[in-house]
Amino acid sequence: MQDLLLVFFVCVIIVLLCVVIWRNLKKRKGKKPDAVTTTLSPTLQWLNTAGSILLAVNKEDFRYMGGMYTPGSEKSSRKLESIKTMLWDYWEIDGHESAMETMTHLVSTGMRSRYWRDMVLLETVFSQYSEQELIEEARKHNPNANAESLLPKTLMAYRKYGENALLGWDVGRAAYIIQCCYFAGYVSMEEVLEIGVEAGKLAQECFDNWDQLMESYLLGGQYWQEEDANEPNSMTAGRRKLYEKLRTGTGAYEVNPYQMVAFQTPLSKEVVTDQYGMIPASQAYAQKD
Repeated sequence: MQDLLLVFFVCVIIVLLCVVIWRNLKKRKGKKPDAVTTTLSPTLQWLNTAGSILLAVNKEDFRYMGGMYTPGSEKSSRKLESIKTMLWDYWEIDGHESAMETMTHLVSTGMRSRYWRDMVLLETVFSQYSEQELIEEARKHNPNANAESLLPKTLMAYRKYGENALLGWDVGRAAYIIQCCYFAGYVSMEEVLEIGVEAGKLAQECFDNWDQLMESYLLGGQYWQEEDANEPNSMTAGRRKLYEKLRTGTGAYEVNPYQMVAFQTPLSKEVVTDQYGMIPASQAYAQKD
């Protein structure tokens, strides 16, 4: 009898331990990890969010300036050379003058000017076409064409936003690349904020929320690649999947970056951080990582 009671109590204890462990795991799963606490100023966090897809593509950390600039990171010669190579290969940026000239052009004009010229020409042919008729036109070249195909997607966006349909593409790239220029030593913090705030204010005037900005970013990539977004192996499809993971906080992304800072956050050119973009009160936390 005593043996049975002992077995019973052992079973009860095991069950209780399992319940406690399960509850702790459940709480831990639902809790945002400390690792996502941001140390950035609201303006720099806004820029990271605007460039979120590029940060994610490069596997950068949303907490830090440009996703990468932390105390000591500038001592990584391999990282520095990688950034400088990217800036030259993709943007022909190799110093202060080319950085400011390229970023100023990106904010003021960017790919929007080319897009505008193309859409004006398309409208001379398809001005009376509805979205469905544009889809049917696209199907002459691709039987699987739908509303996500290049012709209907770009032209319908143009009818809604004009050339600013691609503003998110230019702003998202400017927000990330100007921070890469800072990491490379080509621009100052003041110049990062000058370019970033100008770009951000344009976006805030044109769009209502992060979703609209990111849709514009994805459209810009689609236009640049001249591809149908419904093609599973296209860059656009790949980046949309990445965006959905970011937006829902799934996969490798435990936190939705679009909830870290409000879209209409007031943006400031005032330098309120240290050289790493960190608000001083947060530095002790950041350096413990």
